[in-house]
Amino acid sequence: MTSFNTLLRGAFAATVLTGTALAARAADIPSPRQEPAAPLPLAPALTFKGAAYLWATGLEGRMRTLPPLPTVKVDIGFDQVMKNFDGGIMGAGEIGYGRYLLFFDVIASKISPNKTVFPAGVPAGVKVDSASFIGLAAAGYRFVDTESYSLDGFAGVRGFSTKNTLRVQLLPGTLKLSESEQWADAVVGARFRLNLTPSWYLTTIGFVGKGASRYEWDVFGGVGYAIDQRWSAFAGYRAMKVDHRNGSFIFDALQQGPVLGLTSRF
Repeated sequence: MTSFNTLLRGAFAATVLTGTALAARAADIPSPRQEPAAPLPLAPALTFKGAAYLWATGLEGRMRTLPPLPTVKVDIGFDQVMKNFDGGIMGAGEIGYGRYLLFFDVIASKISPNKTVFPAGVPAGVKVDSASFIGLAAAGYRFVDTESYSLDGFAGVRGFSTKNTLRVQLLPGTLKLSESEQWADAVVGARFRLNLTPSWYLTTIGFVGKGASRYEWDVFGGVGYAIDQRWSAFAGYRAMKVDHRNGSFIFDALQQGPVLGLTSRF
Protein backbone atom coordinates (compact mmCIF):
# COMPACT_ATOMS: atom_id res chain seq x y z
CA MET A 1 0.00 0.00 0.00
CA THR A 2 2.81 2.35 0.89
CA SER A 3 4.51 1.62 -2.44
CA PHE A 4 1.28 2.38 -4.33
CA ASN A 5 0.88 5.75 -2.59
CA THR A 6 4.47 6.58 -3.33
CA LEU A 7 4.00 5.71 -7.01
CA LEU A 8 0.83 7.82 -7.22
CA ARG A 9 2.53 10.83 -5.67
CA GLY A 10 5.44 10.46 -8.12
CA ALA A 11 3.11 10.33 -11.12
CA PHE A 12 1.22 13.44 -9.90
CA ALA A 13 4.47 15.32 -9.42
CA ALA A 14 5.66 14.36 -12.91
CA THR A 15 2.38 15.55 -14.41
CA VAL A 16 2.65 18.89 -12.63
CA LEU A 17 6.25 19.37 -13.73
CA THR A 18 5.41 18.45 -17.33
CA GLY A 19 2.52 20.93 -17.42
CA THR A 20 4.67 23.64 -15.95
CA ALA A 21 7.37 23.03 -18.53
CA LEU A 22 4.89 23.13 -21.41
CA ALA A 23 3.38 26.35 -20.09
CA ALA A 24 6.82 27.92 -19.84
CA ARG A 25 7.66 26.86 -23.40
CA ALA A 26 4.33 28.26 -24.63
CA ALA A 27 5.13 31.54 -22.92
CA ASP A 28 8.41 31.71 -24.85
CA ILE A 29 6.65 31.36 -28.25
CA PRO A 30 5.96 34.86 -29.66
CA SER A 31 2.30 35.58 -30.39
CA PRO A 32 1.29 36.54 -33.94
CA ARG A 33 1.69 40.31 -34.52
CA GLN A 34 -1.57 42.16 -34.96
CA GLU A 35 -1.13 44.61 -37.84
CA PRO A 36 -3.36 47.69 -37.69
CA ALA A 37 -6.22 47.53 -40.17
CA ALA A 38 -5.64 49.61 -43.29
CA PRO A 39 -7.98 52.60 -43.51
CA LEU A 40 -10.71 52.29 -46.10
CA PRO A 41 -10.15 54.52 -49.16
CA LEU A 42 -12.28 57.64 -49.21
CA ALA A 43 -14.91 57.82 -51.93
CA PRO A 44 -14.23 60.56 -54.52
CA ALA A 45 -16.11 63.77 -53.85
CA LEU A 46 -18.11 65.67 -56.43
CA THR A 47 -16.51 68.97 -57.42
CA PHE A 48 -18.10 71.86 -59.28
CA LYS A 49 -16.50 74.74 -61.18
CA GLY A 50 -18.11 77.65 -62.95
CA ALA A 51 -16.50 80.34 -65.09
CA ALA A 52 -17.78 83.57 -66.57
CA TYR A 53 -15.67 85.18 -69.27
CA LEU A 54 -15.58 87.88 -71.92
CA TRP A 55 -14.34 86.90 -75.36
CA ALA A 56 -13.50 90.07 -77.28
CA THR A 57 -13.96 88.38 -80.62
CA GLY A 58 -14.21 89.69 -84.13
CA LEU A 59 -15.59 87.76 -87.10
CA GLU A 60 -14.17 87.14 -90.55
CA GLY A 61 -15.01 84.77 -93.37
CA ARG A 62 -17.66 84.03 -95.99
CA MET A 63 -21.32 83.93 -95.05
CA ARG A 64 -24.69 83.49 -96.69
CA THR A 65 -27.15 83.36 -93.85
CA LEU A 66 -30.08 85.13 -95.54
CA PRO A 67 -30.83 83.45 -98.86
CA PRO A 68 -31.70 84.60 -101.50
CA LEU A 69 -29.19 87.37 -100.71
CA PRO A 70 -25.71 86.60 -102.13
CA THR A 71 -22.70 85.31 -100.24
CA VAL A 72 -20.77 88.13 -98.59
CA LYS A 73 -17.25 88.44 -97.26
CA VAL A 74 -17.31 89.48 -93.60
CA ASP A 75 -14.53 91.19 -91.64
CA ILE A 76 -15.92 92.71 -88.43
CA GLY A 77 -13.75 93.85 -85.54
CA PHE A 78 -14.70 93.61 -81.88
CA ASP A 79 -15.32 97.36 -81.72
CA GLN A 80 -17.95 97.08 -84.44
CA VAL A 81 -19.55 94.12 -82.70
CA MET A 82 -19.83 96.05 -79.43
CA LYS A 83 -21.44 99.05 -81.14
CA ASN A 84 -24.36 96.85 -82.13
CA PHE A 85 -24.31 94.42 -79.21
CA ASP A 86 -27.73 93.75 -77.67
CA GLY A 87 -26.71 91.23 -75.02
CA GLY A 88 -25.26 87.81 -74.46
CA ILE A 89 -23.70 85.32 -72.11
CA MET A 90 -20.38 83.48 -72.13
CA GLY A 91 -19.60 80.83 -69.55
CA ALA A 92 -18.19 77.40 -68.85
CA GLY A 93 -18.78 74.79 -66.18
CA GLU A 94 -17.28 71.52 -65.02
CA ILE A 95 -18.42 68.65 -62.79
CA GLY A 96 -15.73 66.30 -61.49
CA TYR A 97 -15.88 62.91 -59.75
CA GLY A 98 -12.45 61.49 -59.14
CA ARG A 99 -10.77 61.39 -62.54
CA TYR A 100 -14.07 61.65 -64.45
CA LEU A 101 -15.19 65.03 -65.82
CA LEU A 102 -18.19 66.64 -67.48
CA PHE A 103 -17.38 69.91 -69.25
CA PHE A 104 -19.74 72.58 -70.63
CA ASP A 105 -19.21 75.77 -72.62
CA VAL A 106 -21.92 78.21 -73.75
CA ILE A 107 -21.77 81.29 -75.97
CA ALA A 108 -24.99 83.18 -76.73
CA SER A 109 -25.19 86.64 -78.27
CA LYS A 110 -27.38 89.02 -80.24
CA ILE A 111 -26.32 91.96 -82.39
CA SER A 112 -28.62 94.35 -84.25
CA PRO A 113 -26.89 96.76 -86.63
CA ASN A 114 -29.04 99.55 -88.08
CA LYS A 115 -28.39 101.76 -91.07
CA THR A 116 -30.26 104.32 -93.13
CA VAL A 117 -29.82 104.16 -96.90
CA PHE A 118 -31.22 106.34 -99.68
CA PRO A 119 -32.25 104.21 -102.67
CA ALA A 120 -33.54 106.47 -105.44
CA GLY A 121 -33.20 109.40 -103.05
CA VAL A 122 -35.80 107.98 -100.66
CA PRO A 123 -34.65 107.23 -97.10
CA ALA A 124 -35.02 103.62 -95.99
CA GLY A 125 -34.13 102.03 -92.66
CA VAL A 126 -32.25 98.75 -92.72
CA LYS A 127 -31.99 96.60 -89.60
CA VAL A 128 -30.40 93.18 -89.17
CA ASP A 129 -31.06 91.05 -86.09
CA SER A 130 -28.48 88.29 -85.69
CA ALA A 131 -28.84 85.85 -82.78
CA SER A 132 -26.48 82.92 -82.26
CA PHE A 133 -25.99 80.12 -79.76
CA ILE A 134 -23.00 77.78 -79.48
CA GLY A 135 -23.07 75.08 -76.81
CA LEU A 136 -20.54 72.36 -75.99
CA ALA A 137 -21.02 69.31 -73.74
CA ALA A 138 -18.14 66.83 -73.36
CA ALA A 139 -17.29 63.92 -71.07
CA GLY A 140 -13.66 63.71 -69.99
CA TYR A 141 -11.06 61.70 -68.10
CA ARG A 142 -7.96 62.93 -66.26
CA PHE A 143 -5.10 60.79 -67.54
CA VAL A 144 -2.35 62.56 -65.57
CA ASP A 145 -2.74 64.36 -62.25
CA THR A 146 0.39 65.49 -60.41
CA GLU A 147 1.36 68.52 -58.37
CA SER A 148 3.21 69.90 -61.41
CA TYR A 149 0.76 69.32 -64.25
CA SER A 150 -2.44 67.59 -65.38
CA LEU A 151 -3.70 66.23 -68.70
CA ASP A 152 -7.37 65.62 -69.60
CA GLY A 153 -9.05 64.09 -72.64
CA PHE A 154 -12.60 64.87 -73.84
CA ALA A 155 -15.22 63.62 -76.29
CA GLY A 156 -18.61 65.21 -76.85
CA VAL A 157 -20.85 67.28 -79.09
CA ARG A 158 -21.09 70.97 -80.00
CA GLY A 159 -24.36 72.45 -81.20
CA PHE A 160 -24.99 75.63 -83.18
CA SER A 161 -28.10 77.73 -83.72
CA THR A 162 -28.35 80.95 -85.71
CA LYS A 163 -31.24 83.19 -86.65
CA ASN A 164 -30.86 86.22 -88.90
CA THR A 165 -33.60 88.68 -89.78
CA LEU A 166 -33.38 91.56 -92.27
CA ARG A 167 -35.93 94.36 -92.13
CA VAL A 168 -36.06 97.12 -94.71
CA GLN A 169 -38.45 99.90 -93.70
CA LEU A 170 -39.55 101.71 -96.84
CA LEU A 171 -42.83 103.59 -96.77
CA PRO A 172 -45.52 102.51 -97.12
CA GLY A 173 -44.39 98.95 -96.22
CA THR A 174 -41.65 96.78 -94.72
CA LEU A 175 -39.62 94.09 -96.43
CA LYS A 176 -38.63 91.24 -94.12
CA LEU A 177 -36.37 88.25 -94.70
CA SER A 178 -35.66 85.67 -91.99
CA GLU A 179 -33.58 82.49 -91.93
CA SER A 180 -32.58 80.11 -89.12
CA GLU A 181 -30.23 77.13 -89.06
CA GLN A 182 -29.32 74.52 -86.44
CA TRP A 183 -26.61 71.85 -86.61
CA ALA A 184 -24.26 69.78 -84.46
CA ASP A 185 -20.77 68.26 -84.67
CA ALA A 186 -19.00 65.48 -82.78
CA VAL A 187 -15.81 66.76 -81.14
CA VAL A 188 -12.75 65.43 -79.33
CA GLY A 189 -10.31 67.50 -77.33
CA ALA A 190 -7.60 67.76 -74.70
CA ARG A 191 -6.65 70.11 -71.89
CA PHE A 192 -3.22 70.66 -70.33
CA ARG A 193 -2.38 72.64 -67.18
CA LEU A 194 1.14 73.43 -65.95
CA ASN A 195 1.49 74.76 -62.39
CA LEU A 196 4.30 77.31 -62.29
CA THR A 197 3.87 78.20 -58.60
CA PRO A 198 1.18 77.48 -56.00
CA SER A 199 -0.74 80.42 -57.48
CA TRP A 200 0.30 80.87 -61.13
CA TYR A 201 -0.40 78.35 -63.89
CA LEU A 202 -0.50 77.99 -67.67
CA THR A 203 -3.43 76.28 -69.37
CA THR A 204 -4.54 75.33 -72.85
CA ILE A 205 -7.59 73.50 -74.17
CA GLY A 206 -8.57 72.60 -77.72
CA PHE A 207 -11.24 70.72 -79.67
CA VAL A 208 -11.59 69.50 -83.24
CA GLY A 209 -14.76 68.15 -84.78
CA LYS A 210 -16.81 67.20 -87.77
CA GLY A 211 -20.43 66.38 -88.44
CA ALA A 212 -22.92 68.67 -90.05
CA SER A 213 -19.97 71.02 -90.48
CA ARG A 214 -17.21 70.21 -92.92
CA TYR A 215 -14.89 70.78 -89.97
CA GLU A 216 -14.45 72.88 -86.87
CA TRP A 217 -11.68 73.65 -84.41
CA ASP A 218 -11.49 75.67 -81.21
CA VAL A 219 -8.30 76.52 -79.28
CA PHE A 220 -7.62 78.54 -76.12
CA GLY A 221 -4.33 79.25 -74.38
CA GLY A 222 -3.61 81.49 -71.44
CA VAL A 223 -2.36 82.12 -67.92
CA GLY A 224 -4.25 81.86 -64.64
CA TYR A 225 -3.85 83.05 -61.06
CA ALA A 226 -5.40 81.30 -58.03
CA ILE A 227 -6.62 84.07 -55.75
CA ASP A 228 -7.55 81.59 -53.01
CA GLN A 229 -8.88 78.03 -52.77
CA ARG A 230 -12.18 79.08 -54.34
CA TRP A 231 -11.51 81.89 -56.81
CA SER A 232 -9.11 82.20 -59.73
CA ALA A 233 -8.74 84.58 -62.67
CA PHE A 234 -7.48 83.82 -66.16
CA ALA A 235 -6.58 85.63 -69.37
CA GLY A 236 -5.57 84.39 -72.81
CA TYR A 237 -6.46 84.13 -76.47
CA ARG A 238 -9.12 82.02 -78.20
CA ALA A 239 -9.77 81.18 -81.84
CA MET A 240 -12.64 79.15 -83.32
CA LYS A 241 -13.14 78.20 -86.97
CA VAL A 242 -16.36 76.64 -88.30
CA ASP A 243 -17.11 75.69 -91.92
CA HIS A 244 -20.77 74.70 -92.28
CA ARG A 245 -22.78 74.62 -95.50
CA ASN A 246 -26.32 73.42 -96.05
CA GLY A 247 -27.81 74.15 -99.46
CA SER A 248 -27.71 77.90 -99.95
CA PHE A 249 -26.79 78.52 -96.29
CA ILE A 250 -23.06 79.18 -95.76
CA PHE A 251 -21.29 79.83 -92.45
CA ASP A 252 -17.54 79.73 -93.04
CA ALA A 253 -16.17 81.95 -90.31
CA LEU A 254 -13.23 82.48 -87.98
CA GLN A 255 -13.79 84.08 -84.57
CA GLN A 256 -10.75 85.10 -82.56
CA GLY A 257 -9.70 87.50 -79.84
CA PRO A 258 -8.51 87.90 -76.23
CA VAL A 259 -10.35 86.30 -73.31
CA LEU A 260 -10.65 87.49 -69.71
CA GLY A 261 -12.52 85.50 -67.07
CA LEU A 262 -13.13 84.46 -63.47
CA THR A 263 -13.55 80.91 -62.13
CA SER A 264 -15.22 79.75 -58.92
CA ARG A 265 -14.94 76.33 -57.28
CA PHE A 266 -17.88 75.25 -55.11
